[in-house]
Amino acid sequence: MIDSGASLCYYGDPILRKICRPITVITNKIRQLTQNMIAIMDKHDGVGLAAPQVGHDIRLFVLRNYINLENDKWKLSDPRVYINPKLSFPRKNQVVEEEEGCLSIPKLLYKVTRADFVVIEALDLNGNLFIEKMDGYNARVRMHENDHLNGVLFIDHLDAKTRKEIKPLLKEIKKKYHLNKETAAVKRLSLGRRS
Repeated sequence: MIDSGASLCYYGDPILRKICRPITVITNKIRQLTQNMIAIMDKHDGVGLAAPQVGHDIRLFVLRNYINLENDKWKLSDPRVYINPKLSFPRKNQVVEEEEGCLSIPKLLYKVTRADFVVIEALDLNGNLFIEKMDGYNARVRMHENDHLNGVLFIDHLDAKTRKEIKPLLKEIKKKYHLNKETAAVKRLSLGRRS
């Protein structure tokens, strides 16, 4: 059962390492979850958000495209929903190193090498199959969000030396967010007790 209420999950939460299951039926709860995900993504100034990042092990993500304007300016598109996405990389040898971050790993930005072009097949909220061909940063966002559906975080793409260097930062994130989560759970339990 899908609980459409959602809050952000942070590094150290086991859900972020799960391989997500396909969605077999697009229900109203799934639709509500996507609306909640879009609200969370926007609240945190994100460009994409995957279901595991809000505690659901289903193959679903939402994102906004970067739209290039004149004079090196850009804007974000309306949100788009991707259900059961499948990615292919027809130009695997064309890679680009760009900086990435993640709402589930706050304040860490590191360069990650990824393919510069991707083809994605997915379902929309009406169950219609669509296919997109994306390059540049829009391709990168899809790969990043799709990684989440396979239990992979952007930091997994870093070299061993960098992963070792960021261990203390990851430990701090884990401590900060999971200690707060446990404290909130204890407070909720104690509020429900009768003396």
